[in-house]
Amino acid sequence: VFDVQRKVTYKNLNSWYKELREFRPEIPCIVVANKIDADMKVTQKSFNFARKFSLPFYFVSAADGTNVVKLFNDAIKLAVAYKQDSGDFMDQVMQELESLDLQKESEDLLDKEESCPEEKPPSA
Repeated sequence: VFDVQRKVTYKNLNSWYKELREFRPEIPCIVVANKIDADMKVTQKSFNFARKFSLPFYFVSAADGTNVVKLFNDAIKLAVAYKQDSGDFMDQVMQELESLDLQKESEDLLDKEESCPEEKPPSA
């Protein structure tokens, strides 16, 4: 996301993208030009960064909501598709960590149940 009113944020896209790709080479990316409400003429400009890397591009305004829902809907679709077909090493690591967390939570719950047995009502 870059701020159409602050050129430096657009110039930073290259370094941000490079850093992201260093750690997550396959994760889907979207380029977002924010604050179009300040000057709609900016939507007539061409921003080459997205084209250069073949990335989806959106003009949005977080202030007035222009294209925000569309952006999030499209981002969710990309994320779901990626999650279903990912061969990314980091996703495999994250899945393993999630599995360990769930396993630990189950063990902790079992330990708690064993140490605090429920009281049974007296027989009639």
